[in-house]
Amino acid sequence: MDERRSIRTRTRLAPGIRRASILDAATQLILRTGTAGLTMEDIAREAGVARGTLYLYFDSTGGVIAALQDRYTQALTGGLEALLATGGSGSRLRRLDAFIADLAVALRDHRDLHHALFSGSSAGEAPLAEAFRAPLRRFIQDGSRTGEFTVPDLDLTTRFLIAGLHAVLTAGLHTSGTGAAAVATAQKLARRTLSA
Repeated sequence: MDERRSIRTRTRLAPGIRRASILDAATQLILRTGTAGLTMEDIAREAGVARGTLYLYFDSTGGVIAALQDRYTQALTGGLEALLATGGSGSRLRRLDAFIADLAVALRDHRDLHHALFSGSSAGEAPLAEAFRAPLRRFIQDGSRTGEFTVPDLDLTTRFLIAGLHAVLTAGLHTSGTGAAAVATAQKLARRTLSA
C-alpha cells in the first residue's frame, strides 16, 4: 500500500512578520465568518500555522480580536490625524471638513471589518473614539487659541463632537451607499459646534 504523507514545509519568519501574517489571516476569516464562535483552531488553520505557534503570539481569540482592533484603529487614525495637525495656515474649518469627509470614506471602505471587530466587543468602539480624542482636542484647542473656534468647555466639546460624528456618520453609512448627506450634515453640525 502506497501511503503518501503530506509534507508541510516550514517557513521561518521574523516574529513581527509572522504576527502580521496571522492577523491578516484572522482578518480574512472574520470577514467571512464573523467573530461569534471563532476559535484558535480556526485562526491557526486559516493562517497555516500550528495552534502552538498561534499561542506564542496570542493567548486567546479575544487577544487576536483586540490586536485586530488596535491595528484597525492605528491605521484609521494614522491616515486621518494629519488633517487635524495644529498650527499651519489655512482654515481649520476646511481641515475639519476634510477630516470628516475622509473619515466617512475610511469607515465606508472598511464597513464590514469595522462592524465585525467592534459590534460584538464588550468595549464597543470606545478604544476607537479614544484614539481620536487627543488629536481632535489639540485641534480644537489650537483653533480656540487663534480665535477661529469658540468653545465653552474643551473636553466636553471634544467628546460631543466625537459622539456626534460617530452617530451621524454611522447612521448615514448604514442607510445610504455613499453617506454624502450624512457627511454634509456632520460637517455642518461640527462647524456650528465650533464656530464663533
